[in-house]
Amino acid sequence: MPGTPLIITALSELPRRLGRVTSSGVYVPQIDGLRFLAIMPVLIFHAGLRGARISSDPAVNEALLSAWLPMGGLGVSLFFFISGYIISYPFLSNRAPQLSHFYKRRLLRLEPPYIVAMLGCFLVLSLYTPSRAPNFDYTQAPLWQSLVASLTYTHGIIFGQSPKLNPPAWSLEREVQFYLIAPFVMYAYLRVGSERARIVLGAAICLSLLVLGEVIKNELVRENPLRHTLLAESYGFFLGILVCDWSMRVRPFQLSAMRRFDLCLVIGYAGLLMTGVFDPRIEDLSALRPEPAVAAGIANSLVRAGCILLIFVGAARGEIGRRMLSWPWLTLIGGACYSIYLVHLPLMHFGAEIIARLVHLDSLMLSTLLCWMVLIPASIVAGLLFYVLIERPCMRPDWPRELADAFRFRRHRLHSPPLPTSTHRPDPTAAS
Repeated sequence: MPGTPLIITALSELPRRLGRVTSSGVYVPQIDGLRFLAIMPVLIFHAGLRGARISSDPAVNEALLSAWLPMGGLGVSLFFFISGYIISYPFLSNRAPQLSHFYKRRLLRLEPPYIVAMLGCFLVLSLYTPSRAPNFDYTQAPLWQSLVASLTYTHGIIFGQSPKLNPPAWSLEREVQFYLIAPFVMYAYLRVGSERARIVLGAAICLSLLVLGEVIKNELVRENPLRHTLLAESYGFFLGILVCDWSMRVRPFQLSAMRRFDLCLVIGYAGLLMTGVFDPRIEDLSALRPEPAVAAGIANSLVRAGCILLIFVGAARGEIGRRMLSWPWLTLIGGACYSIYLVHLPLMHFGAEIIARLVHLDSLMLSTLLCWMVLIPASIVAGLLFYVLIERPCMRPDWPRELADAFRFRRHRLHSPPLPTSTHRPDPTAAS
């Protein structure tokens, strides 16, 4: 627009220029909007946890209020749902990829950012021993063993704890387990020819997986390897598959938006946050009375699954929800959620240590608010930088060939002899 400052124009164009690169060419911005809704509770929880740890003498009422902060696991459940939806889409749209292409795409797309993040954490923690970091002390193995286990996505299975280098990577270990079996799950699922029969059968399987997961989480000790496998929480992936199957027939994102569906988004997200409030209480109950904890966990997960469905309907059909979840800056943050997820906890930990040295806060409320105000924006900015520099280039399917071509070209330029410089000067008086 005429008269618009150059900086504002550049900022408005940034989300479009840095948007997600899709190999299929199909892009639904509201899916990245759902990723934004998934990453924010994770950031809020972890920043709030840092605020609680650096508060020197919290008041009793503040501690009680802090105990009602929703745990970040609710965002992970939404991430698992989105993964199931995205992974199943090509299979359900009759464009199933070859096995080699499927695994190659996952490998080239996800591994480089993960390896870079884990190696970065390893190098820093080799030089620095963190304080106020319980997950670092839970695993007594040497740091290099923890690194090898994390790079092979087996840390939880081997050590029975969240990854020592970067604790949120526990969910990425579950994701990789799903990716390994996803094509075979989809081939088996599609053997059922009737869509109605598939959804009924799939709903029964989803419910069974939900119950099985709660039994595993509440009746087995944390060190049990089964607690760190896909079986502990696989219903979210299957729920995504079912919703994608339903969406292939209904096409909800192409239907007219209606204001009443916005209520689904509001109720669903509020309910999802409330299920995160009950997570720690169920975990505490499981240590004392496993059977009631299993029942409470099943009820909580059923509510969470229902809330995820409401959120999806609100995102697809809501008038405000559809517009809000396709806002460019919001979809950019959602599209960069993998990078933000990889870098946010190490950054928050060191950021909280700096805050604790600069400011002495007795109030838990003030320390939590300060961590929210400083650490969440810093994590988003750092995640976006990591996304631009590391993750986004890996979204291009042919990035290894492009990188090799660029390396060969640069090498050729370095080793090529310079062109001879002519010293002959033409006679300006000569006839043309």
